[in-house]
Amino acid sequence: MIRLVFESSDPGYAITLGPAPLFRVGGNFIRQGPEKAVVARYRNHFWEVQERHFTRYDCLDSASIHFEDIAGDPSESFGPFVRFWVADGALYAERNLFAKFVEESQLWHCYPTDTYWPIMVITQADRAD
Repeated sequence: MIRLVFESSDPGYAITLGPAPLFRVGGNFIRQGPEKAVVARYRNHFWEVQERHFTRYDCLDSASIHFEDIAGDPSESFGPFVRFWVADGALYAERNLFAKFVEESQLWHCYPTDTYWPIMVITQADRAD
């Protein structure tokens, strides 16, 4: 299971979403799976969660990322990443710029493959047994 942690500039104030098996980030919404309930909305450069506003969220659990097109067909899977965060539409994985949400097109630009996708999916990393 994974959790997304939203931290405020207000010291010590944070909201954690999850644990959940996945989160889908598309357009101005984050949906928590598998039931796909909207748990965060992006407005005016802020994520709104439980009536609070945040500029950044972190995933502190080991997670993988893939993208999906409008038909739901997935890209290759990336990761697992020990840690990643999203700030101002830019996703940094292991301290490297990995993807950027382009507001004008409502698409994620995946830098490793130089491709564009409407949906980013964050899932629990597969564990090697």
